[in-house]
Amino acid sequence: MAASKSEKRSTSTVSYKDALKVGLVCGVAVLILSIIVTRAWQDSTAFGFAFVYAGAALVLVSAFACILNWVMRNDTQNDDQSYPILK
Repeated sequence: MAASKSEKRSTSTVSYKDALKVGLVCGVAVLILSIIVTRAWQDSTAFGFAFVYAGAALVLVSAFACILNWVMRNDTQNDDQSYPILK
């Protein structure tokens, strides 16, 4: 069997779109957990706070992932950047 010539080259960063996907997944997880923990089905105020917590988690995790991605793209100290941040 011949080796494939279309082998992907590894990079040290992921796309910003993937960083936003990580934030979205964390936001959904926080939404589900905060609905369960606050028993949001019993109180409309708790239901509103569950969405506030989820939105805050989405923004904070996405921003942190994008900042880490930007730092790794601008890193010039390490020549061997074969380790992705979020994969």
